[in-house]
Amino acid sequence: MRKLRRLLLLYHYIAGATDTGTGLLLLFAPAMALHLMGVSTLPHPLWYASYIGVFVLCVGASYFAVLRGPFARSARANCWRTQWMVTALIRSGIAIFILAQIATGTMQMPWITVAMTDGFYALIQWVGLYKNWIALAE
Repeated sequence: MRKLRRLLLLYHYIAGATDTGTGLLLLFAPAMALHLMGVSTLPHPLWYASYIGVFVLCVGASYFAVLRGPFARSARANCWRTQWMVTALIRSGIAIFILAQIATGTMQMPWITVAMTDGFYALIQWVGLYKNWIALAE
């Protein structure tokens, strides 16, 4: 059980850090963030990317809030499960939306990395919720 707990914490920190970092980059340096992703057509106005950055930053921060927030001790497992359910739903929606946009030619192919990352994280969380990994790791 200790190994499962360590793996879940590692996943949790990686998922939180990737979204937090991406969100900060989109918020404060949107053109650079999109360039690093390989996106050549920037949104106009560019602050749209910063707006999305706030959302991505908050999704990432939610992973840390569950572990270190005011409810982390008293109801950790329930908060963790809720956070996984909500972020898995968000990630699933984003992955499906981006894949559909790429398929219709509305979004550029470099966006596939976002769809694949969010889809992968969502899959981990849906499987983890189904198999009750959080309770097993307590």
